[in-house]
Amino acid sequence: MKNKSLLLNGSFFEDEYFKKIDKLNNLEIKSVYVFDHYQNPEIKGNPVYEIKEAINKLDKVNKNFEIGSMVLNVRKRKKDILFDDFIYPFMEIKNFNLGLGIGDERYEKQSYILKNNIEDIISEIKSNNIYSENKINVIIGGNSKLFIDLSLDYSIGLNQWQGSLENLNKKIDVFKKSNMNISDVSYCTKNLKFSGKEFIESIEIIYVLSEKKTFKDQIDDINKYCLN
Repeated sequence: MKNKSLLLNGSFFEDEYFKKIDKLNNLEIKSVYVFDHYQNPEIKGNPVYEIKEAINKLDKVNKNFEIGSMVLNVRKRKKDILFDDFIYPFMEIKNFNLGLGIGDERYEKQSYILKNNIEDIISEIKSNNIYSENKINVIIGGNSKLFIDLSLDYSIGLNQWQGSLENLNKKIDVFKKSNMNISDVSYCTKNLKFSGKEFIESIEIIYVLSEKKTFKDQIDDINKYCLN
């Protein structure tokens, strides 16, 4: 089972992205994700893709992997815009991995925060017929008890952004005890030599591409250390 994925860096689409995608097609990966930022989270002056445009570009190319958001900030936009311009169009894509989060100020200051309730949004997504028809995979990103409870209550995925392997193992144990699929737990890491072989369970490992190294060098590292 493919359980290794990538999160694209902000300037990914700035040069020769078709060639980059051809290279990704030669990898044994599960999914390619994009983030939801207005400015480059790693190097402030660098370009950054807009999440909707990035998904549209990925959806149009021939590919051997699924695509998804990691994560779409549900409190950044008014609810009608969030659904009509983002969530519903994304759900038209079969096997879309719909990562959702509430945002923080780790990488950019949030000028305003809307009071959209993430549980209401998850419930609305799951009640839509297209959710099951297109086999949409909802993932929430967060470490709090609220997010763990939501993932269990709604049988959806749970992502941990970096952090300790101890915390990750605790999440795996919670999923086991609740008879949830361990493959619905995912872990984002900037360590492109982290193979995850210490995990018997097949969690999804998402490698975060950087602005500070060439695309080729990063893919070579992932292919050498993580996919063999």
